[in-house]
Amino acid sequence: MTDFTHVPVPAPGDLKEGDIYSILFDIYKNSISGVLVINTGNVEKKMFIERGKIVFAASNGKEDSLGDYLLKHNLIDKDIYHQTSQYMEKSNKRFGRALIELGYFNYEQLWTCIPNHLQAIVSSFFDIKSGTYRMETGLERQKENIVLDMDILSVIVEGMRRFESRPFLEKKFADLEHLYVTDSRTMTQLDLKPYEIHVFDLVRRGPQVKDILKGSELLEFDTLRLLYLFLILEIISPQKHAKTREKPGISPGKEDRPESSGINAGAFNSFKEALQHYNMKYEIIYKVMLKEIGPISLSLLLKAIEDIRENLPAYFQKIQLNPDGTINEESILKSAWYHDFDEHIGDFLRALEEIFYTEIYAVKKHLGVEYEQQVLKWINGIGN
Repeated sequence: MTDFTHVPVPAPGDLKEGDIYSILFDIYKNSISGVLVINTGNVEKKMFIERGKIVFAASNGKEDSLGDYLLKHNLIDKDIYHQTSQYMEKSNKRFGRALIELGYFNYEQLWTCIPNHLQAIVSSFFDIKSGTYRMETGLERQKENIVLDMDILSVIVEGMRRFESRPFLEKKFADLEHLYVTDSRTMTQLDLKPYEIHVFDLVRRGPQVKDILKGSELLEFDTLRLLYLFLILEIISPQKHAKTREKPGISPGKEDRPESSGINAGAFNSFKEALQHYNMKYEIIYKVMLKEIGPISLSLLLKAIEDIRENLPAYFQKIQLNPDGTINEESILKSAWYHDFDEHIGDFLRALEEIFYTEIYAVKKHLGVEYEQQVLKWINGIGN
């Protein structure tokens, strides 16, 4: 019996275009294992999920059958399709087994084609524009010999790459003026292309959607598609268009500010305490880079921070690094001390988080993914 995690599951509901991304991320975020069932028309599709991985998929739709998949991709011809179908019905064997017994497929072909077929069913979930969905837990997965090992986050990324509904995205962003980085940690788990990371970097540089679209090297639709991906994965968050604007020169109220990522603001009693917490992380990052690259590491980290300086609060503009890679307290706190702590701690933490993940990217860029993951592991050991 599969050991399913007992956590709140997404409530059943109607499925609309684009909903599948949020549903899958909700399942991933809450570490839910079970079967996601979607009904659209007369077709029922199932996605079997265990510990953040999609391990199997099934559909009763004829177009999703193994035979139709092989025929569509020219892996068998019509004669083989019909002969195998007839044999399958007479012998009560599955299509793949029938292909083997008839000598049309060998084992290597079968073990290659079936995972590809299952992945095609998973991809078809993202083409559904209407239907109903439910999550079933506590069920034992049917014993299958050929299974998948698809990371949910990777599946979401691939699904968004082939998303083609311009009206949907334009409607989603119609009332959004600002986007803020709220939790960059998920970025380290994504295998993104350089041009996709470029869009994320634009958000870090400035929150205005119009400026992000204008500064993007990608076409507007592709930029919106990536922004929607980051929204779904809760890497960025929006500030919706306000019906009544603040007068020029007046800062928005506390309720309009983006929440800090990573650490709860209530965990600290002062700016200095928060900075000291993050300085422990910065020191670990520098020590790793110093060991592998040498003293130039300090310049590389400072350059990385310089690239995002304009996206940081005013009291971070004179930021300096100590010889051990930590942020010089005086360079920050001297300007921050007269700001109200309760009102500004959110922005203060968000800035520290942006610096942290900027340095993590520097580790990945100069040392590689293995070092990046090791650094994160060590840092997690001292708490988030």
